[in-house]
Amino acid sequence: MTKWGFLTNHAHVLIQIAHDPRSTVREIAIATGITERAVHAMLKDLRQAGIIDAQRDGRQNVYHLDPIALRKHRPWGASDMEIPASLIDATIRGLSQVAMAEGSPHGKPSLRSA
Repeated sequence: MTKWGFLTNHAHVLIQIAHDPRSTVREIAIATGITERAVHAMLKDLRQAGIIDAQRDGRQNVYHLDPIALRKHRPWGASDMEIPASLIDATIRGLSQVAMAEGSPHGKPSLRSA
């Protein structure tokens, strides 16, 4: 059986960050099956779009998702196909729920409140 994916690699990176905001680039790469170089490029894309930001905590980055910026970002696909807003909204809600359930090690939510 052929293996295929439903989500883009950017979405996989966002899911990993929602699950563990303290993930290193290497950990994100291992969890998503994407090369470290590609993860760096995707993190840069997501930062430039304002969807994530990173704060230093010692020698480590801690990533934060901005669900408001994510909602406003609409170039979701590689094709001209229109992705239904309800699917996008459900994905954003799901990412928010994962991030809030995981929380951060400091007792603060890992995702800014929407």
